[in-house]
Amino acid sequence: MQDITSRVKHNVPALVLTLLGIMQAFALELLWSFIVETPYLFALTWQALLSWLQVSITLIGTILVWVSYATNVTRFLWVPTMQEFVMPFAVGLIQFSIIQMLTVQLIGPWMVLVAALILTINWIAHSTMRKARLDGDNSEFFTGTTTAGWRDFQLAIGSIALLLVYGIYEWVFAPFNAATLSILLITLGLLIVQFRLMAVWWSRSVSTKPSKD
Repeated sequence: MQDITSRVKHNVPALVLTLLGIMQAFALELLWSFIVETPYLFALTWQALLSWLQVSITLIGTILVWVSYATNVTRFLWVPTMQEFVMPFAVGLIQFSIIQMLTVQLIGPWMVLVAALILTINWIAHSTMRKARLDGDNSEFFTGTTTAGWRDFQLAIGSIALLLVYGIYEWVFAPFNAATLSILLITLGLLIVQFRLMAVWWSRSVSTKPSKD
C-alpha cells in the first residue's frame, strides 16, 4: 500500500499538470483566434479599449491557473484526491466560456465567469497547499509556517465579490457606463498583484539558506 501511495504522490500531480497544460494551450489558441478574427479590436474606439482589457484579464487569468498548480507540483508532494482528476476539465470549461463571451454586449456574464475563474485559481492553490502541509515530505517548508487564514484571502474575496456584484448588475440592467472601465482596470490590477504574490512565495520557498560550514 505504501508503494501505491508513493506512486500516486509522484505521478498523479504531474499527470494532472500535463492535462491542465493541454487545456491552457486550447484556451490560448481560442484567445488568439478571437484577436485575429475581430476587426474592431484594431480601431480606436471605446469598445476596442474595453475588449482589450477583457483579453488582458483573460490572458493573465489563464497564466495564473497554470502557475498556481505548476508551482506547487514542482515544490511539494501530496496525496491527490479524485477532485484533481476532474479539475482540468472544470477549469477548461470556465476558460472556454470566458473566451466565448469576449464581447462588450456580454460583459455582465463574462465578469461572473471571471469571478468563477479567480475562485478556481485560489481553490487550486489553497487545496494543494493544504494537502502538502499534511505530508511529511514537505516539512522543511511548512515547519514554522502558519496556516492560511481569512486575512490571507482578502484580495481574492474582494475581487470575486466585486466581479460578481457588478457582473450581475450589468447582466440584469445592462448599464454599460464608465464604471465598467473602472471595474476592468481594478480586476486587471488585482490579478497582477496576485501574480506578484505568487512570485514572492515561490522565491521564498526555493531560496537556499547559506551553509554554516
